[in-house]
Amino acid sequence: MRVGLVFQPRIEASVEHARRVQRRLARRGLDAWCGSSWTMAERPAQLDGCDLVITFGGDGTLLRAARAAAPYGAACIGVNYGRLGFLTEFTPDEFDARLDDVLDGRPWIEERVLIAWTHLTTDGAVASSGLAAGDVVVGRGRIARVVDVDVRINGVPLTTYTADGVIVATPTGTTGYVQAAGGPVLHPEVHDLVINPIVPFLTPASAIVVGRDQRVELRAHTTHEATLSIDGQTDHLLTSGDRVACQASPHAARFARLGEPNYFYATLADKLRWRVPRDMPRPTLGLG
Repeated sequence: MRVGLVFQPRIEASVEHARRVQRRLARRGLDAWCGSSWTMAERPAQLDGCDLVITFGGDGTLLRAARAAAPYGAACIGVNYGRLGFLTEFTPDEFDARLDDVLDGRPWIEERVLIAWTHLTTDGAVASSGLAAGDVVVGRGRIARVVDVDVRINGVPLTTYTADGVIVATPTGTTGYVQAAGGPVLHPEVHDLVINPIVPFLTPASAIVVGRDQRVELRAHTTHEATLSIDGQTDHLLTSGDRVACQASPHAARFARLGEPNYFYATLADKLRWRVPRDMPRPTLGLG
C-alpha cells in the first residue's frame, strides 16, 4: 500500500502530525511520502500508484488533494486543522485513534463529480485548463464593478448576467459559495452542476441545475477587469471576450469515509448551524 501525507504548510501542527504519521507508517513497512498541499500539483509523479492520500488541514487542503489525486484514482481522507471541516473526516485525536481502521481497508468510498474547465482566449487559444472540485467562478476583479457574463449551454444561449460574477459548481461546491449566494445544496450523489449568479443586477437571479453531460460556457465582458477563480484557490486574469468552458470530468473525486453512508444531511445541519430547538425562546412583539 502506498500512502501520501499532505499537510497545510501554514499550520505547524499539521506539518508535525503528517511527519509523525509518516514515521508510524514506516514502522508498519508501508511506502509513505509526505509533502505540502501547495506543491503537490507540481509533482504529480508522486501520486502515481498511490492508494490513499491523507490530508492534514482544512477543507481547502482536502480539495487540493482531491483534484490532484483524481486522475490517478487515489482516495482522499481528511484530518481537520481548519475551521468548518465540512469535508474532512476526523479531528486530529480521532484520526490517531482510528488510523488502523483507515489502513486496514475499512473505509467506504464516496465518489463526487469534478468540473473539467478550459480558459479560451478571444482568438480561441487555450490559455489554461484543469479540474475543479468545488466551483469555477467568472467574476469581477479588484474593482467593485459588475461584469456581464454570457452563458451558453451546449452552444445554446441562456442569458447574460450582469452581476459580481457567475458560479458553476459541483454538489461539493454547493455547500460553500453557492449556498452563501442563495443557491441550492445538492447531495454528493447527484452528479449535476449548478449555475448560480452572484448579486445579479436587473438580470435573472435564480440558480439552475444542468445535467452532467451538458457543456456550460461563460463569456466575460468588462471594461475593467475580470477573473477566473478555481475552488477559491487559484485565480486567472480574464480579458474581455474570453470564454471559460465547463463540463463534468470523466475523473471523479474519491473520498474515503468511515462514518455512516447517510451522514450528509446531519453534517449539513450541524456545520451550517441549521438546527434550532423548537423550544428555544423567541422574541415576542410588545402589545402595549
